[in-house]
Amino acid sequence: MADEYVAVCPVGEELVSRLLGLAELDLADTEAVEARIREAGWPDWSQAVQGPAYEDTPDVPDATHVTPEGHFVTADGDGTLHLPFAYLYSVDGGILDEDCWGPVPGWTSQEGAWRPEFDAHYDTVLQRFTDRLGLPDHDIRQPKYHSRYVSWRLEHSVVIVGQGPEPMSYHQFEDAHILLVSRTAKDAPFPEGEAMRALVTS
Repeated sequence: MADEYVAVCPVGEELVSRLLGLAELDLADTEAVEARIREAGWPDWSQAVQGPAYEDTPDVPDATHVTPEGHFVTADGDGTLHLPFAYLYSVDGGILDEDCWGPVPGWTSQEGAWRPEFDAHYDTVLQRFTDRLGLPDHDIRQPKYHSRYVSWRLEHSVVIVGQGPEPMSYHQFEDAHILLVSRTAKDAPFPEGEAMRALVTS
């Protein structure tokens, strides 16, 4: 029998400000993005996970940076920045045989939690961005798959607060994330491909 979990690494006002500062940049300008990330004090992932805080952590996802709060950030020069902040998953001896998020610094996991708790974490972060940016330009939902992508179009970037299937688990789990995407980088990937790019960037 599977044990259900929801894990979260909170997104506070300071992190929202940092992300919106990054969204002001052309995310395809890797030097400018790296400079802003250094200014924010986000260490390189490889350095962070070698530290003593991660000694007892069974596994951590690949990323390029880690925020001081513990979020794993991927900004690898393709015109995007991806920051997950919540996961919905099962521990059943299949893909996971233990709670992988509970021991990770900055994260907490709740056994027995499921969709209502996961949605509540998403709604909290969505409200933080709405308070700063106003009503979103698009709110794209797929109720059959519990997916939702809320987006704001800025001068250089699109800010997306999304939730849906988590690709590294072969879509068996779900994540909630913040995605910053360049409006101009041709190869910058959007969650639902070219159809979403055409909708949210124009």
